[in-house]
Amino acid sequence: MTDQGIDKASSFEAARARLLALAYRMLGSRAEAEDVVQDVWLKWHLADTQAVQTPAAWLTTLATRTAIDRLRHAQRERASQARGWLPEPWLDEVAPSAEELALRAADMSYGVMLLLEHLKPDERAAFVLHEAFECEYAEIASILERTPAGCRQMVHRARERLRRAGAPLERPDPVVHGRIVERLRVALEAQDRAGLLQLFSDTPQLISDVPLCAAPASLPTVNPSLRAHAPAPETQALRAREPVSDPGWMGAITSLAHQASHAEVVSMDGAVCIALFCDGDIIGLIDVQTDGATDLSARIVSLRILTSAAHLQAANQMLGREAVKVLLGRIKGHPGESVTVSRDFPVDVDA
Repeated sequence: MTDQGIDKASSFEAARARLLALAYRMLGSRAEAEDVVQDVWLKWHLADTQAVQTPAAWLTTLATRTAIDRLRHAQRERASQARGWLPEPWLDEVAPSAEELALRAADMSYGVMLLLEHLKPDERAAFVLHEAFECEYAEIASILERTPAGCRQMVHRARERLRRAGAPLERPDPVVHGRIVERLRVALEAQDRAGLLQLFSDTPQLISDVPLCAAPASLPTVNPSLRAHAPAPETQALRAREPVSDPGWMGAITSLAHQASHAEVVSMDGAVCIALFCDGDIIGLIDVQTDGATDLSARIVSLRILTSAAHLQAANQMLGREAVKVLLGRIKGHPGESVTVSRDFPVDVDA
């Protein structure tokens, strides 16, 4: 390997985690973000970099522009889908990798990630670079080929659009948020309808990546009159982003919880959420947005529910049944040995 090759490889590796975090914030998809980073590496490897003074800036510029191009194409595809699109969740690791640490540094909640879809690609890039990566307007201007004043205006407009859309631009109090999420977990596991009603605002918003069905008649937690007014699945998909004024939303979340063997609190994008498990695998992730109150009066105003296999693939690779088997094999000192995992977890281990 040449000296130039060594310099290129080390420079790219030093910036890789930041590039992946930036591309994920831009695209809302881990797989697409990894594709962007791979494209950047290939172009960086083939480029004449003799005149490059700051490799990190060169790589950030290329990653941003590549992500913008991909986002324009992706948004056209998402707009043609019958149901609403949700970003892929990124669960926080117990022993964080470099990419995980970079993502935590680019602090941006899942709720904000969702509402970034309201922004045009250039606006999204300017907002993410400034708010999540603390880039100066002059640096953003160089990346987007705009003036610093124009970039400042773009970020200001983006912030106002997100605020009007209800984005929680300020992080909630982690203690209060965690307490609300834990109360929700307990109420869902107990199918406690009264307890759930106490946790929610009068008109909570329910957003899901696939249509959610109301609870079956065998569940006593939902008033039959509410099920009678539940929309058909295709209608529910089209209304997935609309505020729900009727308590019929309860049938959907209690039905989903009823399918799970148990629920656990996990960390996603720096905030706790609920993971629903069945046979050792995650079948649903529930992200919560509250009204911002800092005491026991806080109420849930929005739920983001992810149940599609594609959205949950990365989560199960980290926390699912197969991941637990591998971990237990390592703990027992036999990585290749078969380990029995009980249906409801925890696991069957010979202590």
